[in-house]
Amino acid sequence: MMRRIEHQDEAITGEEKAREYSEIHKKYAKFSYGPFLKDMKKLDITGSCLEIGAGPAIMTCMFAQYNPEIHITAVDLSPDMIAVGKENIASKGLSNRIDYFLCDVTDRSAMENLGAFDCVYSIGAMHHWSDLQGSIVNLLVAAKNGGMLYIGDMKRVWWLYYLPSNNGDIQSVRAAYRPREIRGILRKLGIESYSIRTLFPFFIQSVIVRK
Repeated sequence: MMRRIEHQDEAITGEEKAREYSEIHKKYAKFSYGPFLKDMKKLDITGSCLEIGAGPAIMTCMFAQYNPEIHITAVDLSPDMIAVGKENIASKGLSNRIDYFLCDVTDRSAMENLGAFDCVYSIGAMHHWSDLQGSIVNLLVAAKNGGMLYIGDMKRVWWLYYLPSNNGDIQSVRAAYRPREIRGILRKLGIESYSIRTLFPFFIQSVIVRK
């Protein structure tokens, strides 16, 4: 049975390590974020957006460039990632359209203080959330009535789960949620207006909730 195994990776600390992480992810940005950007494009997102777990802001910048009419508030747990993310944002000339703050998705009060957004989204962070139900509740707090929540992440699939490897990507697959687990949590929360999509290359998925 493909039981979920929580991610055991250590938090990246120090600006130098955050910068190294950023450079590595820039190389694979099109592969890592392209399917989600394509999926999000179908939703005609406009107005104000909140990105959760923005890291070095690579996805943030790509999303802003693909959607010149939006304004993004990005948040992350790591001050070092935020520092590097702000460098990347400035290098793209996007500082006037992207704000970046320190914030924890598990902190309900902090989420409320961010304001209300037309779209709240997170890419590649859901498998780190041990309390998926509580995290979804807090994310929806930040969404306007009539707004949406978009979560893109890996999916736990057998053909990757059982690979004889323990690198970061395989750990992420083992920590990821399966669609039926997500559906069960959404039903517990009384959420009926949602969709879960499997995206190419078939070990990633998106969850879209309409508020």
